[in-house]
Amino acid sequence: MELDALRDEIRRKDEEIARLVAERTEIAKEIGRVKRREGLPIRNVAVEDVVVSRYLKNGRSRGISDEASRNLASAVIKEAVDAEAALPIDNGNLKIAVVGGAGKMGAWTASFLMDSGHEVIVVDPASPDGHDISECADCDVVVVSVPIHSADGVLSQLDGICSPGALIFDLTSLKTPVERRLRDMAARRKVCSVHPMFGPSASSLYGRNLIICDCGCRQAVEEAESLFADRGGNIRIMDISKHDSYMSYVLGLTHAVNIALFTVLERSGYGFEDLLTVSSTTFGKGLDTNMSVASEDPMLYYEIQHMNSHRDEMWDLFSKAVEDLRERSLSDDPKGFVELMDAGRRYFKGSKDS
Repeated sequence: MELDALRDEIRRKDEEIARLVAERTEIAKEIGRVKRREGLPIRNVAVEDVVVSRYLKNGRSRGISDEASRNLASAVIKEAVDAEAALPIDNGNLKIAVVGGAGKMGAWTASFLMDSGHEVIVVDPASPDGHDISECADCDVVVVSVPIHSADGVLSQLDGICSPGALIFDLTSLKTPVERRLRDMAARRKVCSVHPMFGPSASSLYGRNLIICDCGCRQAVEEAESLFADRGGNIRIMDISKHDSYMSYVLGLTHAVNIALFTVLERSGYGFEDLLTVSSTTFGKGLDTNMSVASEDPMLYYEIQHMNSHRDEMWDLFSKAVEDLRERSLSDDPKGFVELMDAGRRYFKGSKDS
């Protein structure tokens, strides 16, 4: 066969694979509906292990590598689990306003809440069908999904608009700029704070982390939790005062390391395409995350660094760690360098010695 004909054959096989995966996912959705009716969890690790074993067996009989078989199994399992987790679920019929609902995370939240059976309106001047903020007055729940620097003003405005019984919470990545406002409001109405620890590209809540911050009104925390319950997410409840300390490492440090990495690469004199030709496994694995960070909204990332009241502690530790690593790397005695590596292993294993 000619090359073009062979490529056409590959294309047809790819189309067939896509069709089969789509059909498999539809069957998984039916399984998900049965699980919902019977009160079973979305994920069954034992069943997933059987699926992986089946892919390995079938792959070996057809000359497919174990790595490829595992990757294929993981991909179809993830697609099925996400599809099951994203199935609409009737958690009531509340009227919910998402302020900033035309933004990426606001749109994700609006879609999620609509799939839960709620009536959702979008309050956002960027939306052609957006509602006015005054319409929040007759909403049961109001979600604030606006930039960090705007959140305090929006919350203040809503405090004078929303009914006394409405639940109000924000989705900001940092809580320091809004903590005082939220605590003040929580002393007299249902207010808490939520932080989805994932981006708007998430296909479902399943397996992803979501933080709910207690600002002083336990009822608000419980009602917010009920909006996200039963969708397979990992919900962590904490006092709002603890949130930004965690974020200085989970977000601030992670962003800083990636920004430092691509800054060094950009200044190294080596072109990106040139480095790809000599890329190692470790370099390649980190590249997707590094490129993703480089493509994010720089103002959001600046605010996450600049507006976190716990930033100084993280930056001190980061700077000292870089200097410590430099000194131990340049030393003729490898003992200090080995100690750093060993400490890291103990930390990730959860050792009490770390």
